[in-house]
Order: sequence, then C-alpha cells, then structure tokens
Amino acid sequence: MKRLKTFAKGVALGGLVGAAIGLFSAPKKGEELKIDARKFWAKAVKKGKELQRKAKPVLKQAERGVKKARKGSEKIVKKAVKAVKKYKK
Repeated sequence: MKRLKTFAKGVALGGLVGAAIGLFSAPKKGEELKIDARKFWAKAVKKGKELQRKAKPVLKQAERGVKKARKGSEKIVKKAVKAVKKYKK
C-alpha cells in the first residue's frame, strides 16, 4: 500500500516537473508565460483532484484485501505453530 502511494506521488511529481520544464523552456514573453503557467497549474490541480477521487475507492478496496489476507495468514501461522509444538512433544 505504501509503495503504491509512493509510486503515485512520484509519477505525479515527475509529470509536473516535466511539464514545468517544457513550459518554462518555451520561447515566450513574460506575460504569455504567466498566463500559460496559471492555466497549466489550474489543469494540474483539477487533474490531481480527479485522480485522487478515482484512486480513493481503489486504495480502500486494496486496503481491505490486505487486511483480509493478513488475518488469513495469521490463522495459518497459528495453526502451523500449534502443529510444530504438538510435533515437538
């Protein structure tokens, strides 16, 4: 779960940095660049909020799956420990 969040943050940051470099390396006048930067930032924020809204239920579902799997594995480990203790007697 933590890896997925870290990866998503990296992708988002990489996209923003790449777009910003492209935007600021373009041969434009200062005022045009400011306007373009504002438009870009507004689109980036909107897209980020949209992605967050879409990702939230997927992450919640993944979290539930991980918790369920953990509980199942804990039961298996307890059974294995009991079996080993019984075998050692």
